[in-house]
Amino acid sequence: MSSFSKLLVKAGQIRSKYIRHRNFLMLISCLVGLISALAAVALKRSVSFIEHKADSLNDWIGSNWLTAIFPLIGVGLSMLIIVYVYKNRLMRGVGAIVTAILQDKSRIPKRNIIGHLITAAVTTALGGSVGLEAPIVTSGAALGSNTAHDLRLSHRDTTLLLACGTASGIAAIFNSPFAGIIFVLEIFLLDFSIPFFIPLLMSTATATVVSQILYPEKFVFLDIKGWDMHAIPFYVVLGTVCGFISVYVTHVVEWVEGYFAKRRLDWKTWLMAGIPLCLLIFMFPRLYGEGYSTVKALMHGNSAVLLSHSTWIHLSPDWSIIIMCVLLILFKVFAASLTVSAGGNGGIFGPSLFIGGVAGFLFAFAINKSGLYELNTPNFIIAAMAGVLAGVMHAPLTSIFLLAEITGGYKLFVPLMIVSAISYFMTRKYVKHSLYHKSLFEKSILTDEHDHDHDHF
Repeated sequence: MSSFSKLLVKAGQIRSKYIRHRNFLMLISCLVGLISALAAVALKRSVSFIEHKADSLNDWIGSNWLTAIFPLIGVGLSMLIIVYVYKNRLMRGVGAIVTAILQDKSRIPKRNIIGHLITAAVTTALGGSVGLEAPIVTSGAALGSNTAHDLRLSHRDTTLLLACGTASGIAAIFNSPFAGIIFVLEIFLLDFSIPFFIPLLMSTATATVVSQILYPEKFVFLDIKGWDMHAIPFYVVLGTVCGFISVYVTHVVEWVEGYFAKRRLDWKTWLMAGIPLCLLIFMFPRLYGEGYSTVKALMHGNSAVLLSHSTWIHLSPDWSIIIMCVLLILFKVFAASLTVSAGGNGGIFGPSLFIGGVAGFLFAFAINKSGLYELNTPNFIIAAMAGVLAGVMHAPLTSIFLLAEITGGYKLFVPLMIVSAISYFMTRKYVKHSLYHKSLFEKSILTDEHDHDHDHF
């Protein structure tokens, strides 16, 4: 038993004598929020720092041929850790957490706390084209689960602390406490109750305070302008576009990862998926890493970043930007799927935001250049990010509140609602279950009853 586990056991003995159970859960939820936030911020800051150095290296060399090789190294290191250190026993995907809640009394093996942080760090810091959100969610869930287990808490309390760890991770990396709470309710299909809700508030509030101190810069922070009533038809069209993009993203992920899932994870699989990944990143440098820096640049009007170190498009600037946006939307999901299939660790959450951001920029850019209407480009970038995220994850409420919080206010709440709702219902028409839940329905871990409850919520 580790020293931390012994400390928790001792704390459990003390609390049984002196502290009411409800108050004790409040304290432990804050502790889980604190540790989850520290882990999330450390991972996010280290990856962002190294990714910035890669951009500097590209500028120094004048090309990205060297950094295009880095992802192969990163996913290779991750693959070695997964196979030889953890013996292929790390949980993969958010769906595995839902399985643990429903079938394993919310017990998640302790190895998932550190294992996901290490493999996600080497994957994404060296250019793997995925997001850090899924590893942070899994690590936080494992932390909450094992904290409850060491304290000998009930299944319900274990689920609560698991949810606290997950919500705190989301809250910390995006400075968005409410979106973190909605994420666990929407994705984990948890029942809502006030006693359950209060500890979640405490843990995400703690995580947000820690994040504000150690990681004060928001993902995007602009003085967002209000939305124009005359632009509503364009938001409706954008929601439809986001719906079709979400369907495309879902099918590509299922196809690519499904193909490689049939193969053993070894050096052959690493090369089969890793080499095409490097070629994609060489052709499209903006596919390197999470890609949030690209979205930030587009939010601030720097469209030239799309063509940085891409010398193979020889058209007018406007057409070059349009073509590059289309290709980034098409190939980001391939890069993300190849990263995971080659042995890397990451999720589709970040790529969905990237794809949405580029799609929103392209939509506004094309309309503005046509002279049909003058759209506020940052507003459409934000709305499309919410739309694609809502469609891919089948989580419209998470998407709405996340983008509202990370943009510093709720001025775009109505456009976010319009785009997210349309995208979600468009996606549901063609894709019944999200990437997180589909395999669980196929294995009958989830049933249509859960699906109806989710729709009702």
